[in-house]
Amino acid sequence: MKTNVILNSSDRELFGITIRQETKTGFLNLSDLREAYTQARVKNGWVDKNITEILDRESPTIFYLLEKQGVITVDIDTFIDRIKNQGFAKYMKTIGAYKTTGARENKSVWVNPYIFVMIAMELNPLFKANVIGWLTDQLIISRIEAGNFCKALNIAVSKFNIDGFQYAKLASKLNTIVFARHEQGIRNTGTRKQLKRLTAIEEKMAFAIDMGYVKTFDDLINDLDKIEKATN
Repeated sequence: MKTNVILNSSDRELFGITIRQETKTGFLNLSDLREAYTQARVKNGWVDKNITEILDRESPTIFYLLEKQGVITVDIDTFIDRIKNQGFAKYMKTIGAYKTTGARENKSVWVNPYIFVMIAMELNPLFKANVIGWLTDQLIISRIEAGNFCKALNIAVSKFNIDGFQYAKLASKLNTIVFARHEQGIRNTGTRKQLKRLTAIEEKMAFAIDMGYVKTFDDLINDLDKIEKATN
């Protein structure tokens, strides 16, 4: 079963607010978006916007966004009727496009990423421009690249016929080099710069193993030790 991790690195900030995202569902945090808009609105003197009103007004757009993803199979009239009868949040929960976590002051709303982007586009032109930049800053691509090269390195290392413990040792060494410490989930807080560096190291080591320059696991750790010393 895929673990649901919350991405929350500093690269995910929008107007000073970190926008959290779930890795398993892809859901983005609507409460974070609301707070980011509040920060920007107060600073720039923008008018307040009611996100609930935007969701109601844009029901047809939401229908087509979700239909395109295969999330819903009903027709648009049925979709809009169900929203009117059940309420937006309740119906979106039943089709898996909306959820809440926490309670009272800690309550947080998460939505399908397409809905998140649509709402952000409706708030303010300058805010819209910043959201577009935030979404296209290569953060997600960098994270995917790092993950892909990690898999490639693991495949290369498997040629050494090592056990799982040594894989953990490899992960610990890589994290220490890039993040200066090792702890569970640390890569989920990595910045774009850190992830690119991680990718570069993993790519270099996988290539060295495949080409026969690194012949044993001990050789690999020794090379990583040299990289760590050179960094420090």
